[in-house]
Amino acid sequence: MFGLRQKLAFGFGGLLLILLSVSGLGIGVLIQHRGELDKFLDENWRSVEYGQAMINALEGLDDLAKSDRNASAVAPLVQEFESNLNLENHNITLRGESKLVAELQAAWGTAHDENPTTYRGALSIIFGAGAVDSDRVTALKALPRLSSHVKQADRAMMQLNLDNMKPLDGRVKAMSDRASRAMVILSVLGVLVAMAFIAVVGRSILQPIRAITQSAREIEQGNLDLVVQVNSHDELRQLAEAFNSMAAKLREYRRTHRAKMVRTQQTTQLAINSLPDVVAILSPDGTIDMANSAAQKLFGIRPESRVSESRLEWLVDLHKRTTESLRPVEPRGYDSALQVLDEGGGERFFLPHAVPILDEEKQLLGVTVVLADVTNLRRLDEMKSGMLSVVSHELRTPLTSIRMGVHLLLEERIGSLTPQQGDLLTAVRDDSDRLNGIVENLLDMGRIESGRALLDLQPEATAAVVEEATRPLHAAFHDRGVALFIDLPDDLPGILADRMRIGLVFSNLLTNALKYTAPGGQVRVTADAENEVVRFAVTDTGEGIAEKHLPHLFERFFRVPGQSGSSGAGLGLAITKDIVEAHGGQITVESHEGRGTTFSFTLRRADSESSTIRHAGENSNGNEREATDEIRTHTHR
Repeated sequence: MFGLRQKLAFGFGGLLLILLSVSGLGIGVLIQHRGELDKFLDENWRSVEYGQAMINALEGLDDLAKSDRNASAVAPLVQEFESNLNLENHNITLRGESKLVAELQAAWGTAHDENPTTYRGALSIIFGAGAVDSDRVTALKALPRLSSHVKQADRAMMQLNLDNMKPLDGRVKAMSDRASRAMVILSVLGVLVAMAFIAVVGRSILQPIRAITQSAREIEQGNLDLVVQVNSHDELRQLAEAFNSMAAKLREYRRTHRAKMVRTQQTTQLAINSLPDVVAILSPDGTIDMANSAAQKLFGIRPESRVSESRLEWLVDLHKRTTESLRPVEPRGYDSALQVLDEGGGERFFLPHAVPILDEEKQLLGVTVVLADVTNLRRLDEMKSGMLSVVSHELRTPLTSIRMGVHLLLEERIGSLTPQQGDLLTAVRDDSDRLNGIVENLLDMGRIESGRALLDLQPEATAAVVEEATRPLHAAFHDRGVALFIDLPDDLPGILADRMRIGLVFSNLLTNALKYTAPGGQVRVTADAENEVVRFAVTDTGEGIAEKHLPHLFERFFRVPGQSGSSGAGLGLAITKDIVEAHGGQITVESHEGRGTTFSFTLRRADSESSTIRHAGENSNGNEREATDEIRTHTHR
């Protein structure tokens, strides 16, 4: 029994044989044509070329005899005629051609021939040095007749060769026709034989392949109970048996995998249902695959529904940002918390997180959305803020009295002091001033967060604001040996800002940069316009900050452990963040240990449409509460 390999060899071998036969016949025809054409070119056509060259030389001689009797111009033409005549003498291949060439030779004459009855002799008399004038005149009169005789003999020779080409051309055409008919017949036979091979061999090969292909499509649709039947005993039968074995293993795998998936799904659902946080798993196309009970009760997030149909803009935005960036999306703080009422009517707050689910090739498989319940943390934060505000207010009055008393003692208005007493009171004064600064910062932060600290937002020239904020620090930078560079473009637009508050932002950032930059280093202040904001950056070449500490830099009372230099109370960056956000901007930090730190923040442009509208709203009414609400609303956004 033939196997698949033998069938393919038999089928393609026949086609190869036909191809070789047709190719051999074609090569034979081409070789025969080439021989005939070589003979045609080497014999007949060359004789025609020799004759035409002799006629051209003869006409040139006629023109010289009529116009210019210059013997030097005659010699090349004579040589050309005789050279072609000599070539023709050696190329006589036709019957009667030698006679015509002899007549041509006789009409032309021989060298040094002065016989006036030949063209060569008449030419010698005309251009000879010893000929008399009467002989020249006679020779000139006879020259046209002699030239015509030579041309006639030449054309007769050419016509003989041309006449011989016509039957040759006919034979070539006849042979081409016979070869064409033979090739057409052989091609038709080859096509018929090839079709027979395809019909016989193709049926035995393609029919089992079609059966296997159809079975594969059935499996693609989920029909794993299919069994392929192949009647042949070649490799296709082995393929069908392997295919049936694969389908059986797939059936077993589907059964076990389905049971495992059901267990995993139920376990996962039970686990996330037990969480107080809201949890939902989304597909890349926005289908909600899974949602716990909290998500369904509080936000109406239902499995099998679409994100676009949920009417939850924050969920649509989270899904879009995560699928586009393929990075986790974190909340910006309590200001981005979502407020919702529970079944009892109580307020609850959730911070939304989104994490992409990626495979080993970084392809997106889904998005996990977690809304952390921060209701208690938010209440604790509000309680902490309230407590700090109350404590700060309560500390302010006795602290003022302490500071006043210490100053009076140091001025020795009550009595003189010993040196030890003076040193002790100086230390008390410094610590009380430091404590007063902390209290004032806490009160300032409380006023900004609550909206009681009104910002006097006015259009300001950017360069002027930066110059005013950095001028008081030039001496400190010079004393420490740190270079301060201000790099601002000339076409920088103005900003909408409270000049005093923004001055405090620059002061805090530059003071920190100076504190942690060694002598010989540099600090650079830059600014660039971006859409509707101006982005400022303060970059130093200091010791840098470890990456693990960066998320906590703007928290109250946080101080980076292990940094050189004196540390404050940890409120400067927190106040800076509150001021920038109260202006409607954002502040970020980038740092690398040993390579410096960059703080960047944004402020609204004074010429932007949104800034103009908001600024007009803030100043259109003298009511303090309306302006405060506007600032708080923008900050929360």
